Amino acid sequence: MGREVGFKSGKETLKGSLFIPKGSGPFPAVVFYHGRGSDRTRYLPMAKFLCDKDIMTLAFDFGGCGKSSGVFANQTHRMGIEDGRAALEFLLSQNVDRERMGIQGTSFGGYVTGMLLNDYDFIKSVVLRVPASYSDEMLDSTVQAADEENFFYKKENWINASSYKGISKFTGNLLVIKSKNDEIVSPEAVDKYFNEAGKVRNKKMIVQ
Repeated sequence: MGREVGFKSGKETLKGSLFIPKGSGPFPAVVFYHGRGSDRTRYLPMAKFLCDKDIMTLAFDFGGCGKSSGVFANQTHRMGIEDGRAALEFLLSQNVDRERMGIQGTSFGGYVTGMLLNDYDFIKSVVLRVPASYSDEMLDSTVQAADEENFFYKKENWINASSYKGISKFTGNLLVIKSKNDEIVSPEAVDKYFNEAGKVRNKKMIVQ
């Protein structure tokens, strides 16, 4: 599904699926950031659905995940952020309308979204699904999914994350999705994204 693409992030080559609508464009566009240790496959149906609505979409694999190069166990938070930046820049290099850009980030991908909002002030729409957060002191750490049991219930691990600063600068439309059954990311960490978004045009929270 979609056109297989590759682009560089540091020394690694990231693989993705690019969905290009029919027509001449430029198109509104959305990039999908998956959770830690996951891959793009679960986002392909949504990417195609949006493409059918004339929105260009990119779903890709972070370094060490899916078909992208790299060793997952060696991936730091900083490397994940740079992967997210590389994916966004790749999408921006396509036939897209820079004034109609969106990001959908899940868990670790939500954290990456918040971090990038510190640098990209033109993003218009953001969906955060159970977004994670990490202290800036952990930028060069390699926290694995298996290490995160009870991680988010220690506020010092996430309370001062710069991803919250990013969302506090965001001025577009925000949807936050919180899970009643999430056993990893604490509800308080998710709520903070919603509460810090004081400059948004519209915001909504859904609890599933």
